[in-house]
Amino acid sequence: MFRTIAIKEWHMVLRNRTMAVTLLSALVLSGIAAAGSRLLYQQEQQQRETANRQFRQQWEQLRADDPHSAAHFGTYIFKPLTPLSRFDNGLESFTGNSLRIEAHVQHQMATPPLEPGDVYLRFGALTPATVLQLFFPLLLFFLCFNSYTQEKTSGTLRLMLIQGATPRHILRGKAAVYLGIMVLLLLLSMLLYFPTMTTTGNLPRIGLLVITYSCYASIFVILGLWLSAVARHAGQSLLLLCSIWLCWHILLPRLAAATGEALYPLPSQPYLQEKIDQAIKTGIDGNDPRDARTARLEQSVLQQYKVSSPAQLPVNFDAIRLQADEDYMQRVYEKYAAMTDSQIRRQNSVQRYLAAADPYLAVRSISMALCGTDYEHQYHFYQAAGAYRNRFIRRLNQAMAYGGAHERQLYQHAETFQYTPPATAQVLRGLWLPALSLLLWLLISISLLNRAARHASI
Repeated sequence: MFRTIAIKEWHMVLRNRTMAVTLLSALVLSGIAAAGSRLLYQQEQQQRETANRQFRQQWEQLRADDPHSAAHFGTYIFKPLTPLSRFDNGLESFTGNSLRIEAHVQHQMATPPLEPGDVYLRFGALTPATVLQLFFPLLLFFLCFNSYTQEKTSGTLRLMLIQGATPRHILRGKAAVYLGIMVLLLLLSMLLYFPTMTTTGNLPRIGLLVITYSCYASIFVILGLWLSAVARHAGQSLLLLCSIWLCWHILLPRLAAATGEALYPLPSQPYLQEKIDQAIKTGIDGNDPRDARTARLEQSVLQQYKVSSPAQLPVNFDAIRLQADEDYMQRVYEKYAAMTDSQIRRQNSVQRYLAAADPYLAVRSISMALCGTDYEHQYHFYQAAGAYRNRFIRRLNQAMAYGGAHERQLYQHAETFQYTPPATAQVLRGLWLPALSLLLWLLISISLLNRAARHASI
């Protein structure tokens, strides 16, 4: 009986224009998003490679008075693009992708200019992930909302019951058909983007993305069938499904962002910079002024070399002092960066806990993490970039302090920034809560459908 109902439902779907419209809409949206994302990836990759070559060439040909002047000249580094970062660009439109390296200054990531009235940026770029997270559930709702109610209104439900079918058989048969259609649409949509991205390193994450989005889409298929079974008519079913979509995709995400910002507000950039400047001048605890630190350093270096004045030193004390200032400044920046990071993580925790009530928040967190565009990846890159900056400046100051290689050779053999993102296993350790949320909602939706099968109206 299950097979007969599934075959019958498949033929009904083929005769229904809703199927054709849904399939065409999903593929058109996915095609546009995939083509745009791949083109943007190629353009950005080319731009970053060109910029890296230019800055490297400028640095190797640099003519500076001394290594510390070269440190002031500085350079730029760029966050490497990954193929999956254009599948889901996550926070990259807001966190930036380039960082200036310069002595005495800790720059923040340079972000692209945002136009406040730009609707495109307000609702996010049209990426494959946006289509699957926002529009795909809506299309699935439109596909399923009338599945059971049309059997009641057309009178075919009673005919199937007379022939020995039960509501359980009917709903399970319909679920099998619509889940099969969903998997087909999902795979076709993802295949429009992934074929050129299937390198060895990307395969595990691509597989996890397919599983994640399959679970996510299954929730909407099953909920659509459930409401179709319990609603009095198709209009009521569609209204309730649209209400669920609005709540999950519009209201709760905005509520999570607003709640996090209200509970854990971030200090303004001018306030932070003022506190940092004050700490550098008077000490982290406010009782260690710069002059006192310099005097202690001078005394320590004089004792080390057993001389009585800086002029008698066989090394450049000014360069040693500059590096000591850099090291102290780094301690100050780390203190306030840790405070800011703590507030951001508290804000993100609100969204993480609300994901238990919203599968959209859960799948968005998982998708960004697997594509390397979430806050954790951004923080990991910033830490690596900061460590590179410190090594870069220290090498120049030490060359000025202790001598060594010729300056031209020093610039030509400067360390090239290399970044290795976190391993997949490390990323997965932080995704247990959103993954549990998706699994919980999948189980809830299946439970609701089974309950509807026992009490479905005729």
